[in-house]
Amino acid sequence: MALYKDVNVSIDVLKPSGAVTSTNVLLVVEKTGGFAYKEYSGDEALAAVELDFAATTEAYKMAAALLRQNNRPEKVAVVGYDDTSGSAGAVVEANFNQDWYYVVLESAATADQIAVVQELDERDNKVAILRSNAVAEAEALHAANIERYYVLYTPETDEYIDAAFAGEFATDPAGSATAKFKQLAGITAVKLPLADYNALEAVNASSYVTKFGEPQTTSSKLGGGEFLDVVAGNDWMIATLEQRVQSLYIKNRKISYEQPGANMIGAEVESVMKLGVENDIIAEDAEGNALYSVVIPNVQAMTEADRASRKLRGVKFNYRLAGSIEEVDIKGQVSF
Repeated sequence: MALYKDVNVSIDVLKPSGAVTSTNVLLVVEKTGGFAYKEYSGDEALAAVELDFAATTEAYKMAAALLRQNNRPEKVAVVGYDDTSGSAGAVVEANFNQDWYYVVLESAATADQIAVVQELDERDNKVAILRSNAVAEAEALHAANIERYYVLYTPETDEYIDAAFAGEFATDPAGSATAKFKQLAGITAVKLPLADYNALEAVNASSYVTKFGEPQTTSSKLGGGEFLDVVAGNDWMIATLEQRVQSLYIKNRKISYEQPGANMIGAEVESVMKLGVENDIIAEDAEGNALYSVVIPNVQAMTEADRASRKLRGVKFNYRLAGSIEEVDIKGQVSF
């Protein structure tokens, strides 16, 4: 997210979502002396990680869990901190404007997780993918009143279920996939008592269980109660709108405070709405008509003060979320 912006976009759902620039994954690891932000890409990404982190390290195991997924991302970033002089929260804050959206932590300590999510909540931007090895830990996260995290419970302490999920999920265009029903390579399905299942549901936590013979994730909600695909989709819409409109200033010597100038900006908003339809963020009706609208203000109706400020006000849009069907009620009748 840019530090200095000329274009400001907000989406009002139940609360505003933050502006982001990508859906890439950042792994935050512990390393003596720390480790500067570095990106690894391509088919040899894991081999490149091994040059910096031995195969016996937790950092390597995290990267391996992420990169072994069938839907693995093209790129992963790693940053490290020395736990004698730094913290997960501090290193996330220091690298917040790097090219990542999802963050996964080596640490499963609740205090470290809370500190990182507080950084994300403060900016209303980006999402943490976390793991809990006890139901009580997932409950503790929920009790901290933090929002921008997706947590998966597993009792398997040596499996990075969070990194595996990020590896399977992050490649999908923002908003185009639900977090529920995802299958994770190399992850053991949990035998979850009903009481624990209900306890996790109550705190918006997911797990990985077998249903009808198929292992799959159980929930798609963030800790704050919103669905992950909704937050990621709205974040992507904001970032894309800001980037598209900002690019107009770069491409044009000047955008005059006249109706054609306002129409240029409105056209960019319209183009992003169409992309939102393609990404299955914005719904369509039964006839295939996209359910959004864009309002471009009448420049002639602007006040002299508005024109003097050089700020165009009144560009508006709204859209209906495509959402996702995750549960079904079916009723039937049998007769002789």
